[in-house]
Amino acid sequence: MNTEIKKLPKKDIVIVGLGWAGSIMTIELAKTGLDVIAFERGPWRDTADDFNVGYVQDELRYVVQQELMIME
Repeated sequence: MNTEIKKLPKKDIVIVGLGWAGSIMTIELAKTGLDVIAFERGPWRDTADDFNVGYVQDELRYVVQQELMIME
């Protein structure tokens, strides 16, 4: 197991979670001139496919099968 620590360039702000709120915060902070990095865990989500109104209430898909969960 490699235990070497990689140092990344310093940033003024780090946003964890690039959802609606994280995206807005990132843009607004960057507009002020701050050096911002934002990251998200997991695969790309497509709003039309992943959060379609016809499937949002699909309890089997989201609760039982936990389709939106990232299992490692």
